[in-house]
Amino acid sequence: MASPQAQARANALNAQLEGNAQTTIDEIERLYIRPVARKAHVCAVSCYDKAGNKGPMDALNACVRTCQGSHQQANNFLQNEINQFQNRVHRAMADCQDEARDLMVPGWEQDAKLTSKVETALLSCMTKAVDSHSKLLKPMKDRVSQQLKNL
Repeated sequence: MASPQAQARANALNAQLEGNAQTTIDEIERLYIRPVARKAHVCAVSCYDKAGNKGPMDALNACVRTCQGSHQQANNFLQNEINQFQNRVHRAMADCQDEARDLMVPGWEQDAKLTSKVETALLSCMTKAVDSHSKLLKPMKDRVSQQLKNL
């Protein structure tokens, strides 16, 4: 069982990484996804303008689907990058838990010094993981922005 201080530090690290990731995702959405979405919606409106009141529904729907394709691709690409990032974070945190578990010997919970050692090792590993993964957000943003410029 983690001490309240260790649990608070772990929660703070989690909040830090979530905040960094959300800031990056929000920036990607504002700077890159919205323009693609706007272009897709303008294109869809032109489909309705071309079809007017007499155009066939199948042609209108096909036109709209074509327009929305780039927006869907952009969202899919971003979601894929987010999923990969989350998987990497989960693997890093699992490695930290494994490192801490390796320090646990029978009776470790009753030994304050050993408990502190386990918590310190876990938090140190988690801090490194948060720091290293926070640094991966900029390259992720760069990859997404480059990919979306090509749409």
